[in-house]
Order: sequence, then C-alpha cells, then structure tokens
Amino acid sequence: MTRNMHRLDRLIQSVLLAVSLLAAVVPNALSQSPNPPVRAELEAKMAAMELLFCFQGKGSCLPYDGGVLHEAYARIPAMRQGHTIVAGNSSGSIPAAFFCCFGMNDETVRHAENVLKFGNRDAVRNMENINNKISKLSQGKSTEIPHTDLREYIAFALGVQQWRDAQTIEEIVRRSSAKPNHPCLIVACNKEVLEDRHPENKLSPGRLKEIDLSNMTVSWKPEVYEYYRNHTDRFRREHPELILGPDRRIGRAVTFFVDPSMYDLLSRIPSNERIADLRLMTDAADVALAILASASEPTYFDPVVDPHPEKVLAGGHHNVLESVRHRIYNGGYIISLPAQDVRRMLPGIRVVGTGWRHNPLVARTLLKNMLLADCEEIAFLSEWWADLEVNPDAEFESHIEFRDLSGEEEFQFGVRRAKELFDRDSGLPAFVMVPHFHTPTTAAIAPLKLQEDMFTDGDANAPRMLKTLRGIAPITIPASQSR
Repeated sequence: MTRNMHRLDRLIQSVLLAVSLLAAVVPNALSQSPNPPVRAELEAKMAAMELLFCFQGKGSCLPYDGGVLHEAYARIPAMRQGHTIVAGNSSGSIPAAFFCCFGMNDETVRHAENVLKFGNRDAVRNMENINNKISKLSQGKSTEIPHTDLREYIAFALGVQQWRDAQTIEEIVRRSSAKPNHPCLIVACNKEVLEDRHPENKLSPGRLKEIDLSNMTVSWKPEVYEYYRNHTDRFRREHPELILGPDRRIGRAVTFFVDPSMYDLLSRIPSNERIADLRLMTDAADVALAILASASEPTYFDPVVDPHPEKVLAGGHHNVLESVRHRIYNGGYIISLPAQDVRRMLPGIRVVGTGWRHNPLVARTLLKNMLLADCEEIAFLSEWWADLEVNPDAEFESHIEFRDLSGEEEFQFGVRRAKELFDRDSGLPAFVMVPHFHTPTTAAIAPLKLQEDMFTDGDANAPRMLKTLRGIAPITIPASQSR
C-alpha cells in the first residue's frame, strides 16, 4: 500500500509539473510567434514525440545499424506512428538523412535495411585499416579518400535510384526532389573553431584554446587573446579562417544540421545553454551537405566548407561570419548521442542509440591534439542522456578488427544484440558524467503521454533534474507481439 501511494504521489507530481510546463510555455510561445496556428501545430507535433532514435557512427559498420533498426522498428510502436525524432553522427548521418526526407514506415524501413546491409562500403573499409593509416600519418601522407566514394549512400538518402552514371555528388543532388520533412538532427564538428594544432608540428597540440563543456563553447586562452590583440598581423597569418572578436569567445565546437521543425524547437533554448549552432536544412543540397559534414572525419574524408553559412544560427543572431570567415565541417565524431538539447526541450522523450565504439588511445590523443576536444570526456557527458544503447558485444568487436563479416552477417549481429538488450531492458554506458545543464528549459514542451520517470526524486518546488538511464520498457512491446 505504501509503495503504491508513493508511486501515485510521484505520478501526480509529474502530471502537475507537466501541466505547469504546458501552461507556462505555450501561451508565451504563441504570443511571440508571427503565425500562431503554425506554432501551435508544431508544439502539438513535438508534444507527441516519444523517441529520439540515434544512429551512432561506427565507421563502415552500417549493416549493424540496419539490424538494430530492424528490431527497434518491430518493437517500438512510436517508430511506426510518426512519433520519433531521428539523429545521426558520422556514418549514422546517412540513415538519419534518409528518414528525415522520407519518414518511417514499413516500406522505407525495409528499403533502408536493404541498402545498409548490401551497400558497397569497400572503399571505407579499406581506408580503415589501422596499420595503413598509422604508416601514412607517420610519413605525413594523407589517408583521406574522395567524397565521391559516398555517392551510393547520398543517392540513397536523397531517393535517387539512377545514380551510377553520376560522376559527382552535385549531379546526384540535381536529380533529387527530396526535402527534409521529418524531425532530424545530424552532428558536425566546426573545424575552424576546434582546430588547435601546433604551428610547427601538425600532430602536436597548440594549446591556444579552451573549451567549456557545459555549452561546447571554444575560447582563446586569456594570455593568447591578449597577445593576438597586440599582434593582429600574426593572428591573421596564423588563423586565416577566424576573426578576432571583442572578447575571447571563438564559437561553438559543434553544429547540428536540422530540419525546419527541429530548428524551431532547438532555437528556443537560450543561446548560452544550447550546445550547438543550428544549420537549417531546406532542400536536397542541404541534406547532402549534412552527410558530408558529419562523415568527413579526420583520416576519413577531407573537411567540407559550407556554401551557405547564412543558414547557421550561432547565437541570438544568424550571422556566424562575425567570428569566422568560413564554416568548415570535419565530421560528427565529437557527439555520438546528441540528446541533451532535445531532452531538455522534450522532457518526456526516450533516448535510444544504435551503439558506438570507443576510440583507441592513439586515435583519441591524435584527435585531441588536432581538434582540442577530448571525445571520450564529451561521450561521458553525452551518454548520461541514454536510456538504452545497443553497443556491440565482444564477439562483434573481435570481427571488426579483421573486417571479416559480410553485410548480412553484420546485420544479424545488430538484430541479435538489439533483441537481447530490448528483452532485458538493459544496455547502458559503463561511465557517465552529469552535464551542467540537466533540467528542462523554460520553454520545454510537456509530453502528451506523461512518463512517471521523467524526473529524479527531489523538491517539487525547485528545478528538477531530468531522469536518464531509464531503459525503454514503457515504449516497447514484447518480441512475441512484434512479428
């Protein structure tokens, strides 16, 4: 009886808080909108979202993600009902971009599974050979392969069936009529902001910058900023992509490519709390750019320059060129689970990831030396938001080292691992750290389906920490009912 009363009390508190969020947020948002019916429609759509499904990059292991997708789609009704936001980083940007354009239904999921399973990934797999990479890097040689090796996957994401005779990605884009119509978020690093190499040794850190992990803002170290203020000619010579601003701040480390609905949603977060710039996607060219921006990680592909930086929302204004001369993207490795801003705006949403692989120490150190941020430390903060991650098991990891699995075999590994973790409702990261911002934003949207476990226990009169690492049992169905 006592336990039931306690649970009832917690449920009542969640309901009251949700109602207060809804009462406080919706009228304010509507009053500020030039088109109130559109704003109300968006909020109703977002209030119905139950799942943030993250395609987490693992290099060439796209078939594994296809297997996880197969099991998740069968077990999570929200994916079939249009109540899912998709996200992706690195190779995970490819399926995320596809579902952004075409949505999730039986036909699109089957098509995605087939492409992820049987698509030609030979060029990337050959490039991933660690011995070849280390040998080339030690000799100062490039390991990157051409972006055209992604033509098949970009054609898939953009719905272009006749792509083989297209010699360029631009030609594939011209053949596409796809548009980003469904909630989506794709991660890309801002190279010009993050880059911190030593001027005389490109594999050593310059130690000129520092990063605030609470909102992923990069700044000059105080003494460096003062030096450059007094030596502007040297600044322009050493940092041709940057503009020395009125204070130490350089910019955010990360950009999220988002469809219009997610642009609207995430732009409501106060600028000093949001962890990424927002890059609006409105057409096929933007979607293709998002894939290239997220996949172009160091040693994989060359960085890409944004031809339309005016589409980037950096702060309280749209002009990112006040602090940088060019916006250059260098892969999405830095945040494999981009859930913080989404969960703070949608407190009731569940977060599922297809799993990722920790970087070896050598790779981790190299990335930190080149691009400032320690991706492992950021992963601990990002994964705090996970409710379930389908991380590969030891058996699959052993095969990755030798790359000896066919697409079908890798796909089945993803299916089995997802089924195992869904059945046990377990699959959590080994290490996490609580991020600085861990409560709902003032503009948060209350969910239509209230979750008893949205918040941790605490003072109902004070800002309450969002509860994470919860599992996904409330939004899944048993395997026996899924086929």
